[in-house]
Amino acid sequence: MEQPRVSRRRFLAASSLACAVPHAATSGSPRSTFGRAKSVVVLYLYGAPSQLDTLDPKPDAPADRRGEFGTIPTRLPGVRACEHLPRIAGVLDRTCLVRSMTHASNNHAVSVALSGLSRSLPAIEANRADAQHWPYFGSVLEYLWKRQGKTDETGLPVNVILPWPLNARTDPSRWSPHAAWLGPAYDPVYPVFRGEGSREVGNPTANGPAAQASRFDPYDGVTPPSTFVFDGSELPEDVSAVRFGDRMQLLARANREAGGGGRAESFRRNQRAAARMIADPRLARAVDVTREPRKVRDRYGLTLFGMEALAARRLVEAGVRVVTAFWDDYAFANNAWDTHYNHFPRLKDGLCPIFDRVLPAFLEDMGQRGLLDETLVMVISEHGRTPAIANVGGGGREHWAGAYWGLFFGAGIRTGQVIGATDRQGAFPATRPIDPKDILATMYHLLGLDSDHTTIPDRSGRPMHLLPHGVVVSEMLT
Repeated sequence: MEQPRVSRRRFLAASSLACAVPHAATSGSPRSTFGRAKSVVVLYLYGAPSQLDTLDPKPDAPADRRGEFGTIPTRLPGVRACEHLPRIAGVLDRTCLVRSMTHASNNHAVSVALSGLSRSLPAIEANRADAQHWPYFGSVLEYLWKRQGKTDETGLPVNVILPWPLNARTDPSRWSPHAAWLGPAYDPVYPVFRGEGSREVGNPTANGPAAQASRFDPYDGVTPPSTFVFDGSELPEDVSAVRFGDRMQLLARANREAGGGGRAESFRRNQRAAARMIADPRLARAVDVTREPRKVRDRYGLTLFGMEALAARRLVEAGVRVVTAFWDDYAFANNAWDTHYNHFPRLKDGLCPIFDRVLPAFLEDMGQRGLLDETLVMVISEHGRTPAIANVGGGGREHWAGAYWGLFFGAGIRTGQVIGATDRQGAFPATRPIDPKDILATMYHLLGLDSDHTTIPDRSGRPMHLLPHGVVVSEMLT
């Protein structure tokens, strides 16, 4: 399918509409919100939800566009949501809903959403090692914070991704967040999922009839003992803390005598980080969600994404500053939110009810614990889905980056509002088009980094800006 583009005429028209709105009375001050957040959590819906069947329904659109679901009112006046998201509808006033996200990459361009890459072609996204990839934003933050002396050197990593490297269970050669040319020392840290699925789901995946019809996907449900661990984060029974300390002193002496260049220092940095993780039990405890009372786990739901959101809260509470939780494919490609087939049954029976349980539980839990005062939360994806419904079993919607939504709350975010709007069919922004780089610029701003002036070294060591373009979305700020 041809990638959606916003024409110059459409963009100028939308921009003129946006300029006509009196933002000055409602927009926050970038100066007052600079550096408001100390940490960031991304809840990432991989595969991409349909905007029309979730948070940007079009009940007056033609039947072959609007879909099968009804709509319900939300706590935001005049804003409606899919009937299968009642809990989210009840907390939407505690978020900032951006309905006019748009870009030109139509191919699961997660790298466009989470890094400085402006546009991704299928061949680039399919190759994690492609030299055109930029560093993942979490790696950029860790790189800059370490140079500013703003990282915890006592054992906690800066940058954790759940539940495993993106695409690891389907196609590990595809892009997943990494540090690119900044070096492996700034790659994310990953726990290990130890658990099993508890529900046998009969709907085939988006691969259609070629896919296995029944599977125990942990995103549909997990057994109560399921948790996350960091392999090797605990000492063997026959190694005492004193003995471990002696070994580390010997290793440090050997490293000093060996010398070496940048590659050797990167390896040693990883050694030191691993040693700190072993010596400090906070990380292993933070990802062990079985330590939570059962009633808390039940509130999030016994699903893998529920586990991830709960672990994200625990990690932030422990002091980890960047956490990204992916709702990823499991075992088969296209069985997350990539609903080319069985679109309506999958949304109704699984995707929407699980999301509807996890997000409000996470929002309320973070708020009750005071963690939203200094934590930015972004609920995002790489694109939306086509307004047109494919004539396949259960219906289907294809990739569509012309328009989609994002949800934001936490430190520095002005909640209780909707920014932007799409046209009558949910195909393109009608007002206030917002690029993923605008969202990243806003995130950097809230974390105390000016993306227009802060630099990192490029592959040749020359300074380059954090983003190729993008401006802070002032309307999002308090």
